[in-house]
Amino acid sequence: MISIILVEPENSGNIGAVARAMKNFGFSDLVILNPKCDPLCEEARKRAKWANDVLRRAKIRKRIPRNFDYLVGTTARLGTDYNIPRSPLTPEQLAEKISNRKIGILFGRESTGLRNNEIELCDFTVTIPTKKAYSSLNLSHSVAIVLYELSKDNIELSKFPAISKKEKEVLYTYIIKSIDRMKFSTQEKKKTQKIIWKKVMGKAMLTKREAFALMGFFRKLE
Repeated sequence: MISIILVEPENSGNIGAVARAMKNFGFSDLVILNPKCDPLCEEARKRAKWANDVLRRAKIRKRIPRNFDYLVGTTARLGTDYNIPRSPLTPEQLAEKISNRKIGILFGRESTGLRNNEIELCDFTVTIPTKKAYSSLNLSHSVAIVLYELSKDNIELSKFPAISKKEKEVLYTYIIKSIDRMKFSTQEKKKTQKIIWKKVMGKAMLTKREAFALMGFFRKLE
């Protein structure tokens, strides 16, 4: 299941338009974090059109839910190759990986997007390729593009069961233990290794077989 999570949306009309885009592509689970406007006002309902059911069922939360197998951030700000948390996939690449997983996709504020600490909570990020002259998309347009890619027919992957959230955490614990036993010239370099491994695991979206093989490998390192 895929949940769309809007972080502190500032415009009621955009919330309604997001609900409409979700219904267009067959998605219904909308989560709104600390809205800075009324998500059920007349403007939102008008923009939602025939998707008011999605709007009414939207869940209002104070914090980012943590019950997802994968948490995906969206960003227009890529930084450089050294900015590991903002090293992204495209929506099309994301669509190729999704199968039988519980995924939350974070969309940031209309004015400032997602903050660095929010990006760091994510397993990886997704970006929509746009022209540098004007790279920022309207919130509802961004949601629509991502959901369009996710709604397209993909290769059947059900015979390759996906790693669960718990199994992902266990594997990451093995990796962290191995890194902590290694010597690095600075603590910053050790921290960078931990971030890189988290993002690599996120983008890989491992199968259970792959995850168990890696757990065995890191156990042998002990």
